[in-house]
Amino acid sequence: MPPPLPNPLPGGEEEVKENLYDLIVIDLHRALALATASANTAGKLLEEKQEVLLSGGYEAIGVGTKSGPHDYASSADREAQEIIVTMIQKEFPDHRFLGEEGDTDHLGDPACPYRWIIDPLDGTTNFIHGKPNYGTIIALEKNRETVLGVMTRPRFAETYTAIRGEGAYLNDKRCVLRKTAGMDDAVLSCNIAHRAIKKPDGTLVVPIPFCASIENYGNAIEEFAVVLKGWNDGVFFCGPKLWDTAAGCLMIEEAGGLSRTELRERGNDRSGVLCAASTKEIFEEVERFVFNTLKTSP
Repeated sequence: MPPPLPNPLPGGEEEVKENLYDLIVIDLHRALALATASANTAGKLLEEKQEVLLSGGYEAIGVGTKSGPHDYASSADREAQEIIVTMIQKEFPDHRFLGEEGDTDHLGDPACPYRWIIDPLDGTTNFIHGKPNYGTIIALEKNRETVLGVMTRPRFAETYTAIRGEGAYLNDKRCVLRKTAGMDDAVLSCNIAHRAIKKPDGTLVVPIPFCASIENYGNAIEEFAVVLKGWNDGVFFCGPKLWDTAAGCLMIEEAGGLSRTELRERGNDRSGVLCAASTKEIFEEVERFVFNTLKTSP
């Protein structure tokens, strides 16, 4: 645990406090181990909750919706987030949090440069339909740069980890991306269904880049995972949140790729993001599609 800051601070000024925080460097390997442990603990809860759901129905775990008819939440999401936040706070009480299920933004010291970004249950729709492809995502940023990430898929016994500058790993095996021949060779993943525009005749239309194939798995972890396994070539998103993309983008970079993420509403960390992450060979074209074509589409 980092040493506590003096209280009261000399002069009592926030600037002094921020300078003191700059002197504190945490052990990222220790932080990664904590993040992994908390994600695994949350994963055990999620597995138990899914069994309860499958035997007792939606009411058994309080399934409801948040921002829209397809934006599900349940007691599983909330309890998993509480587990993660509680475990991390015991080690890093001054750190800030951005959790998908809310009630976290007030935690920690506003002057602290470290913030944990948490998606306790990625793939909620898959989860409540009894599918195994869901999981937990945790990222840590310092001064708004992601420095580590963890993605776990409990039903598949898969744990993806990364520390900036040290590579990305799947269950301790280093991740290596494909050598993409070009966009006509590229398989990309995205949240395509949620970007559809309904035409007057009821037809759903979405802008997509030219590539070999577009896939949608219903959870950001898997969409990043198939790239990290060397199967797919990249991802592009319009609308998912920082907690969906922060860890995965770091991992793509650490595996040899490139990424770019922008908030759709500047200054609102809970707004959706525009995101491109892929192998180096096609990144320029994927980035151009996301931040030129997709960004300006209706």
